[in-house]
Amino acid sequence: MDIGGLLYRIGEGAEKLWRRMADAIMEVVRPRPSQVPPGLRLTRRLVRNRFTVHEWMSLHLQLVFFAYLLGGFLLAVLTGDPLLVLVFSVPFSLYLRWFLGKYREFLIDSESYWAFYRGIFLLVFAGLEGYCVLKRIGGRIEYYYAFVGVVALMVALFRHHFRHRYGRDYTYGIVEEVKNDLVRVFVYDDIAANVRPGYHWLPAVPDAEPGRVVKILVEERTLRSARPVRIIEVYLDQSSQTETEPKEATE
Repeated sequence: MDIGGLLYRIGEGAEKLWRRMADAIMEVVRPRPSQVPPGLRLTRRLVRNRFTVHEWMSLHLQLVFFAYLLGGFLLAVLTGDPLLVLVFSVPFSLYLRWFLGKYREFLIDSESYWAFYRGIFLLVFAGLEGYCVLKRIGGRIEYYYAFVGVVALMVALFRHHFRHRYGRDYTYGIVEEVKNDLVRVFVYDDIAANVRPGYHWLPAVPDAEPGRVVKILVEERTLRSARPVRIIEVYLDQSSQTETEPKEATE
């Protein structure tokens, strides 16, 4: 092969590599919605259960965030280096952005999940960075108390903002069983209503038959997830579901 041909191949390879890098960057910055739900093989191996796609995605986000929280905490305590914490945080931030952007169609009320994880990630990152700075300057114990107070205030403000902007006093579920004056309803994970997924026995109402989607009133509890109280509406026509209700695509 002559020198000209070799240089041409090198240039062609460099151009292809650059295109792939540019596509990868754009996929993170502006991820294209996927028509196929995520596989989540590792998450499914860690937890053996039967969930909908929505529940698997919510569980996956929780595990990813817990991994970041644990790793960032250990890094901050052991090294106290804010630059290392920043370098450690960037991949998690990009992954959350990519995952929530690419698979948002398979999350119920995806906007609330995006707002919650973006906010809580920024709070944790700011807390880790602040701790590293305090550790570097060797502040007095009073500084640490003040720092904890500021973090607690930021968490309270974020919770208030999230509840005001995205919070709901109702959620949705699917009737699984009718027994006497009670119905067994499966309630989906709903971060806006602060409800965890699971089965609940609720007072029966007319037309609440197995397979039908129902709207459920929830009762807020201090420092705990909200509790489903009663059914307030039964959807006879499943095509009338809103974007916050369970969809066939999540099954």
